[in-house]
Amino acid sequence: MRVVLTALVLLAGLVDLIIVGSSLLTPHDGAELARAAHGLSIIRAHCTSFFSVAAVAMIAGALWRNGDLLLVPTFIFIGALAERLVNLVAFGTYANWLLPMVLDVAHIALLLGARHAFRQAEEDAVPAPAPAPHRANLA
Repeated sequence: MRVVLTALVLLAGLVDLIIVGSSLLTPHDGAELARAAHGLSIIRAHCTSFFSVAAVAMIAGALWRNGDLLLVPTFIFIGALAERLVNLVAFGTYANWLLPMVLDVAHIALLLGARHAFRQAEEDAVPAPAPAPHRANLA
């Protein structure tokens, strides 16, 4: 069963990557779609998912001081920054284009710094092994 589930998750991930590639290569299709109710539904769903997953992972990672949980929002913000860069290259600048990119970079830096600090604290908390007891030399 684990093998089947692993294969299905990998397949779903590959399909999602194809969708991402398609939207990056043909952004004009998405822009035209955004004017329709279906497009607005997609934008709302993806923005809500983006921010809710990032926020929950950041809050849980901070509360539990779990640096691994911070990888999820880190990759989300790296993806967002990459998409903004693609858009910048494809269409140029627009009003207030820099602020979202600065916020993405700030999130990435903060999350990587926190992850490093949390992992360092974990390593420091692990007690050192006790030294081996000395044996008397019985000669």
